Amino acid sequence: MNLLPGPAQAAAIGLSIAFPLLLLLYARIAATGGSGRRFRLGCITIIILYAIACMALPGQRQVGDMLGGLLLLGTAIMFCYILFSLLAWGFTLTLLTALVQAGRPLTLEQWAEAYMQGGDLGMFTHNRLKLLVGARMVITAGDRLTPTAKGVAVAHLVRFVRRSTGLG
Repeated sequence: MNLLPGPAQAAAIGLSIAFPLLLLLYARIAATGGSGRRFRLGCITIIILYAIACMALPGQRQVGDMLGGLLLLGTAIMFCYILFSLLAWGFTLTLLTALVQAGRPLTLEQWAEAYMQGGDLGMFTHNRLKLLVGARMVITAGDRLTPTAKGVAVAHLVRFVRRSTGLG
């Protein structure tokens, strides 16, 4: 029994590793447009490269090997999409969803209330702050807030990832 990946699966694994690097490359090219367009362009590029690799690989082509490689590649795309979308749209889309569900124009306070399902803007801020304090990224001292070393490191990491992927 051979447990090594077949040629198409090996190509898919290599392309899966290259996919985030391709997204970083596209982030540096202004003509690729917004973040959603960049991600779709990266997906199309990787799938085309996989199809070319499947045709160019020497030897007999096995459908199971190509299908397995396609599933590996699809898994990598979904994994990258989750990380990419959290960085690009996560909290913002949740706020948008609350506004759309209201079905009418809202003031800022009403929007926070719709998002918090009954709370006001102060409760909204407290909720967000509670998450940061709970994650030990911010500490409170009286009425002052200070980021912890962990909070500073996370902020720098997020900023680096957003800039390097062209998201911010």
